[in-house]
Amino acid sequence: MGLALSAVCLLVMAFVEQRGYGDDVVPWVLAALSAGSAVGGLLNGAVNWRTAAGVRLSGAALGLGLALAAGGFATGLWSLTVAVGCAGFFVAPALTTAYLLADETAVPEARTQAGAWVNMAVNAGSSGGSVVTGLFVGRLPLGVCFVLAGVMAGGAGLVACLPPRRGWSRSSPRP
Repeated sequence: MGLALSAVCLLVMAFVEQRGYGDDVVPWVLAALSAGSAVGGLLNGAVNWRTAAGVRLSGAALGLGLALAAGGFATGLWSLTVAVGCAGFFVAPALTTAYLLADETAVPEARTQAGAWVNMAVNAGSSGGSVVTGLFVGRLPLGVCFVLAGVMAGGAGLVACLPPRRGWSRSSPRP
C-alpha cells in the first residue's frame, strides 16, 4: 500500500509535467485519491462483512493495482483523475483491513505490536516506493511506470491470497 501511494504521488507529478499542465492541478488530482479513499472507507465501514479479512485485503489490493494500471492508459488530466480516484477507493478499505487482520491473527498480548508492524510496513513501502518510482520515471515511459505500480499493488493482493504457511498457528507455542 505504501509503495502504491508514494508511486501515485510521483507519477501524477510526472504526468502533469510531461503533458504541460500547470503544477496547480496536481493537488486536485491527488484530492481525487483522498476523496476516493474516503468514499471507499465509508462504504467499507457500512458493510457487515461476512468475507474473511484476508480475502477482503486481497481484493482491495487487486482493485488498487488495476486502478493504478489503468492510470497508465490515461490520455488526459480527466482520465488520470478518474483512475486515481478509483485507486483511492481501495486505499482506506485495504489499510483498515490490514490492521483488522493483524489484530485478528496476533495473540492478545501482541496485538499492539502487530498493528505497529502494519504501520511500519506501510511506511517502509512508501519510502522504498518513492526511491524505485523516482528511478523508473526517468528511465521508462510513464504509462509503464503506472502499470508497474499497479502490478506491485496487485501482486501484494495475490500474495495475500496464498494459504498460510504450515507449522504455525495462533495456538502454537511461542518460541
